[in-house]
Amino acid sequence: MWLLLSLLVLLGRPATLTAQDSLEDSASDYVPTYLEPYRSIEMSPAESGIIREILVKEGDHVIKGQPLLKLDAETIEARLAVAMAQADNMGGVNAAESQHTLERQRYERLKALGRDASEYELNQQLAAMKTAEGRYTEALEQKRVFQLQADQARAELDRRILKSPIDGIVVEIVKDISEPVSPIESSRDEYLIRVVKIDQLEAVAHLDGRWAGQIREGDEMTLQLESDHHSENVAAKTVEGVVEFISPVIDSASNTVRLRLVIDNSSGSIRAGSPARLLLPHTGGGGNGVAEP
Repeated sequence: MWLLLSLLVLLGRPATLTAQDSLEDSASDYVPTYLEPYRSIEMSPAESGIIREILVKEGDHVIKGQPLLKLDAETIEARLAVAMAQADNMGGVNAAESQHTLERQRYERLKALGRDASEYELNQQLAAMKTAEGRYTEALEQKRVFQLQADQARAELDRRILKSPIDGIVVEIVKDISEPVSPIESSRDEYLIRVVKIDQLEAVAHLDGRWAGQIREGDEMTLQLESDHHSENVAAKTVEGVVEFISPVIDSASNTVRLRLVIDNSSGSIRAGSPARLLLPHTGGGGNGVAEP
């Protein structure tokens, strides 16, 4: 009796091992990953202040350079107005220019008299002309200083406007009008606005080291969207991705190589953050010319 049971156990083992091997082979046909926004930028202003105006809302499409929010800037705006008024004031420059012209004409008339004009009078008028010329130059330089002060105030105002660095979609606004912000918050990984670019998506996967050297940048690979696996009657949706980067280094601890693919999503049909399976070439899901190692 015991001999019969032992034989049955021994005969059953190969079937168990075969099932386990089949499961492992199935798992090795793909690598799990996620389709993330190609770019996701978290932003905070470079200056401290109070939020005066928020110019966008979550879900808005924005273009590169578009203002997103403004901080309070009354003091800087007042300083800019003063500097612009001083830069635009031509009274001092015109007066200095007229005086210089008058003194130059007097000097030229005295010089034309020749011997009838004394050397002392000529030197006196030359000094008066040079003094008027210096005052005219000083007036021009002062005007230039006011213009630079106005430019500086404009630059400070610009730093208090948070602008989008990319074309994308606003997906998160953390604070509201009248709330204070500080650059210190940025060092704590806090931010005010997040903008993402989703007309392209990226998928990062870590492949077994045996794929190193077999997959190259520019190769196409197939991804299967996990969200379509719920129904057996519906074929799983697949998308093609292009290998943008594959690490030249195999991680010694995990024996894996990092891979990044870019997926076109200009139609917006794929939701960013969706789970997916990166199908390895030997599953037959590719047709991309990547050789199986």
